[in-house]
Amino acid sequence: TILLVAIFPGHGMMPMEMILEPSAMTDRKTRREQLNEERERRDRLAYVGTLAAALVHEMRTPLNAVRMNVQMLEEDVGALEGALREKLSRRVGRVSAETERLVKTLEEFLTFARPPRLDPVPSDINHILREVIEFSEPEFRAAAVRIEAALADDMFPVVLDHAQFLHVMLNLFRNAREAIDEAHEADGVVSVSTREYDNRIEIIVTDNGTGIPAGMEEKIFEVFFTTKKKGTGLGLGIVRRIVEDHGGTICAEGRTDARGARFRIMLPRGKFLEFKD
Repeated sequence: TILLVAIFPGHGMMPMEMILEPSAMTDRKTRREQLNEERERRDRLAYVGTLAAALVHEMRTPLNAVRMNVQMLEEDVGALEGALREKLSRRVGRVSAETERLVKTLEEFLTFARPPRLDPVPSDINHILREVIEFSEPEFRAAAVRIEAALADDMFPVVLDHAQFLHVMLNLFRNAREAIDEAHEADGVVSVSTREYDNRIEIIVTDNGTGIPAGMEEKIFEVFFTTKKKGTGLGLGIVRRIVEDHGGTICAEGRTDARGARFRIMLPRGKFLEFKD
C-alpha cells in the first residue's frame, strides 16, 4: 500500500486523503467499494461454479437415462391404438418436456456459474447482428414476427468473444419473440439498431410484446427471477454477465410509446484496431 503525503511548513507531513476535497475522497471510497464488491461477487461465483459442476455431473447421468427411457416409451405408446394411445402420449409428452426443461436449466446454471474463458478478437458488431438475424428469421417468420434492422455504417470495431456475444444477441431476440407470443400481438415486430454514441457502441433491441412490469427493470437480471410462465430465470443473468465481462453495460426499460420493452447495450469501442482483408 502506498500512502501519499504532503509537507506543510510548520505542520509536518499530512496524508493526502486529509487534504483532498470531500467529493474526491468519496469517489475514491466508492470506487474501492465497487472493486471489493466485484471481487467478492466473483469469488462467490467461483465457489458456486464448483458446486454447480459437481451437481450437473451427478444429475446428468440419471437424466440421460430418463430421456432414453422416455424415448422408448414414446415408441411403445406409438404402437397402441385408440383413446389409450392418445392419453398416454400426452402424459409421456409432458414427462419429456419437463425433462428437457430440467436439462436446459442445469446447463444454463452451469454456464452462469462457470462461464467459459473469453476469447476476444476485433469484431464487426453489425456482422454479428446480421448472423443473428439470418439465424432467427425462419423461426420469426413461422411466428409471424418481423425483424427490422437499422445498423449504422462504418462502425468502429469492438473487441468481443464472437461465440459468447452471439449467445447474448440470440437470447435477447428469443426473449423478444416470446414476449410478443405471450402478448398475442398480431403485428409483432423486433427491431435492432446500432450507432456510435459517447465514444462507445450502442446496440438497442426493441419489441412490442408484453413489456416489463414497472419497477422490475433491474430485477429481471437477477438469477432465477422470471416473468415467463416457463422461464428458467437464468437467461438475462447470463446476458448481463457476458456484457459486463466485455467491459459493457446493459439496461432494460419499458417503452413509453407503446407496449413492449427495450434493451440497451453499451460497449467500449476497440481503439486503434484494423480488420484484415
